[in-house]
Amino acid sequence: MKSFLIPTKGSANKGGNTVRHSKLIKALIIAFTLGMFSVANAADIKAVKVSGAIPTSPDNPFWSERYGPTALKHVIIDMDPQMITNPMWPNPSTKYVFVKAATNGKEIAVHLEYGDATRNDIMVRSQQYKDQAAIMFPVNQSGEEPPFTMGGDGERVNIWQWKATWDKEGSNMQDMEDQYDNMAMGSAGYYMFEPDGKLSGIDTAHKSGTKTGSYKNRGAGDISKRSTNIDFGMGQNEGVYNPGRATGNILSDAGMRVSAVEDLNAEGFSTLTTQAHQDVQGEGNWRNNRWAVVFKRSLSTGDSNDTQFSGGKTPMAIAIWNGGNKERNGQKAVTQWNTLHY
Repeated sequence: MKSFLIPTKGSANKGGNTVRHSKLIKALIIAFTLGMFSVANAADIKAVKVSGAIPTSPDNPFWSERYGPTALKHVIIDMDPQMITNPMWPNPSTKYVFVKAATNGKEIAVHLEYGDATRNDIMVRSQQYKDQAAIMFPVNQSGEEPPFTMGGDGERVNIWQWKATWDKEGSNMQDMEDQYDNMAMGSAGYYMFEPDGKLSGIDTAHKSGTKTGSYKNRGAGDISKRSTNIDFGMGQNEGVYNPGRATGNILSDAGMRVSAVEDLNAEGFSTLTTQAHQDVQGEGNWRNNRWAVVFKRSLSTGDSNDTQFSGGKTPMAIAIWNGGNKERNGQKAVTQWNTLHY
């Protein structure tokens, strides 16, 4: 089995890397010694070769286990606790995941299915956590695999992260007033987003789709048309009070998303970065206490930050977060590198 520790390539000339790698190796040794981390055999995921389009809907008969081209083509992969860096997570909810894949010579798609007793697709209140799943590939596939701990310095990985909240929201983001009826905010709290310092009316491009009845149009409209100093529903649907959207943050602006999957890069812990160009399609479906999630992308893109699927096989790792277990960030279930064949 290939080493999943930090590759030592070039580390002798980089003191910072040597120290960081040494700390990670020590953490791994401690985890193994205490029995907190198991070494599962790497799985081979063989993509089914098909003709025609590959659906992103997990409900499509294409992905059925009873019939269709991918029936009984899954492999079962054990999930491990994340015990390498703080905050460690010794008892994640997800113990294993069913994985299968398909390719039509132009696209590659990966299907995950795993148990989850609760559907967590709302994250507005501070005490709410969302269900998520991600798959990760090395950008540079020559030589040794990068650390499965989100890559390393100069060893970039491409991460496709599905979020249950994005599936639920679509193009209509949720905000506090979706959770608390009759929520009101004083107009003195406005952030004057408009260049001329005026409120130019409801931002129809991002109008909330969750408001109904008399609340539907009580957004931050023209000041002269507001009957009081109280404004209803001025969160996600108003440019005047959404600096996240003003700065082009994909977490704040649903219009920047191409699907429920975010296309990201990382070079180690705390380096996760949204790509400027989003290339990955995907969606999830929760039914009978199980999530099914599909990720799909072209085999090759023009983006140097993307993994290019051209060699017949590519390392792939998996991470899963159960919002019902308050899992987020490093608190998750993970795998080491497996191999995706296509």
